[in-house]
Amino acid sequence: MKERRSGIHPLIAILILLLLAIGSLILGRMYVNNAKEEFLAAEKEYPESAISTYLDQVKEKNFDGIYEDSLVVAPHINSKEDYIHKLEEIYGNIDFNKIEFAPSEDGDGSKKYLLAYEGKYLATLELLKSSDGRWLASTLFSGNNNYVVEVPQGLKIKVNGIDIDDSYKIEENVVASNFTGLRNTTSAPHVDKYALNNLLGEPQIEVVGESGYGTLKDVITSHILVGKTNEDSALKNTFISNSKTCAQFPAQEAGLGAVSGVVITDSEFYERVRTLQNNWFTAHGTSNFSNENAFQIIQQSEDTAVGYVTFDYYASNGEVSRTWNAGYQVSMMNVNGTWKIAGMGIDSRLNPNKTQNY
Repeated sequence: MKERRSGIHPLIAILILLLLAIGSLILGRMYVNNAKEEFLAAEKEYPESAISTYLDQVKEKNFDGIYEDSLVVAPHINSKEDYIHKLEEIYGNIDFNKIEFAPSEDGDGSKKYLLAYEGKYLATLELLKSSDGRWLASTLFSGNNNYVVEVPQGLKIKVNGIDIDDSYKIEENVVASNFTGLRNTTSAPHVDKYALNNLLGEPQIEVVGESGYGTLKDVITSHILVGKTNEDSALKNTFISNSKTCAQFPAQEAGLGAVSGVVITDSEFYERVRTLQNNWFTAHGTSNFSNENAFQIIQQSEDTAVGYVTFDYYASNGEVSRTWNAGYQVSMMNVNGTWKIAGMGIDSRLNPNKTQNY
């Protein structure tokens, strides 16, 4: 009788080995996946991870995400359109694999990195650790796009859709800059002034909870003035007629008495007109005004208004003739029912016909 062999059948052994191999592979993959997840989680805790995420977003044109992160990292009041346009200017035609970065030591305590492309400066990123532990990056744009906005006292504004709080306020309840030339400012509009710095474009301003407000850029201070828009034709005609009277004085077509009838005499502007030498203007027999226009009129208070006036003035003495393309910013005040000029700034660039450099 043959002796019976003990052991495992070869097929069963192969199956066991196969199962062990599969189990090891699964366990190995689980370990690798867990390790990868742990590595990725750990990587997110390093500041440089924000730069990689940021560059991936730019490359994929995920500009919305970049803009939202920028509002968290370095709050600003640039519009999304201006912000994205600037990003496209910076990263428009580059190979992202060639971008290099290095930490910037500027001493202000923030974490910044400089980006370079082919040895040339590209941009500066500021990094911030969010509340959920992730690092976020935001582009810091430099420039001289700074504005002062004068808002009728007590009103609140939004700039590019973003609420402006008192941290932007630099002066409160002061006389509007275009009326500071009055000797008596009792009836002048009072405003709050806000400083808006490092903007990429002209700010879009709206008054919170109000409609019908517009803006005008002061030709003297470059401040942005805010006020209620006014399209009244009678007021426009008064702006034009008062301005023409002032323009006729240096041409010796109107006397000082006529000027004093349309200008507040207790003002710096009237004093400048009163002391103006007009004997240099050549005597002429022919003159006329044309292309008269008053536009962008706003009211900073019920009894004050400011707007632009343009017209062309032609004069000839038979031998010599010339046309002046005039442009003015006119601030007016209603005094006892009559609108009078409180101040004026000259800017011939307002005139669409301006082609000569005088």
